[in-house]
Amino acid sequence: MERAAKITLAVSIVTIAGIVALAVPAFSALGSIGAQEQAAMTPTPTVAIPSPTGTPPITELPAWAKESRPWIIYPKGFRCQGSEGCPNDFRAAFGEPGDVLPAGVEYYDPAKFDFDPAEPNKFVVMPAPADGADGGSRPGAEGRTIVSGADTSRVSSYLVWSGDSLAAIGERFRVDPTQLTRNGERVVPGETRINPGDVLVLP
Repeated sequence: MERAAKITLAVSIVTIAGIVALAVPAFSALGSIGAQEQAAMTPTPTVAIPSPTGTPPITELPAWAKESRPWIIYPKGFRCQGSEGCPNDFRAAFGEPGDVLPAGVEYYDPAKFDFDPAEPNKFVVMPAPADGADGGSRPGAEGRTIVSGADTSRVSSYLVWSGDSLAAIGERFRVDPTQLTRNGERVVPGETRINPGDVLVLP
């Protein structure tokens, strides 16, 4: 019995010595890990990245744009005749305007910018008529419509093109040609001769 106890004690001592022998190198290995390896094992804190901001509004026109003033801020959704868009469209060239407009930039004003036969050489905007206000260009009525910037659903007048006829113009705008006037006088189909550049006023 005494001998068995001694054997058990000896086995226990050997077992504990083995565990210690295995544990010491492991702890030594942990101690020898470099700073870089420890940093790699440490979780990186999450940092909030600020979202990018839009381009700030310009406060001064570039030199090339100053030579072609005025630049116009049109109402959103506003359309001009033709495929080239509205002339000197500030939003199209520079983006949204700020609270303070650069010199040479103005908000659209139909009374100031829309075509006026009395001043054909001034800066001209020709708004596109609303859908349905103009039946569309056709042989004998290929001129330009003139609408009020405040109400593009109504064509106010028409700029005659070469080869136009009163009958075709009447069809284009669904009006009786005898209701058209030129220089304040009613036109008479078959009698009144219209010329390119004439402005006919619609009822």
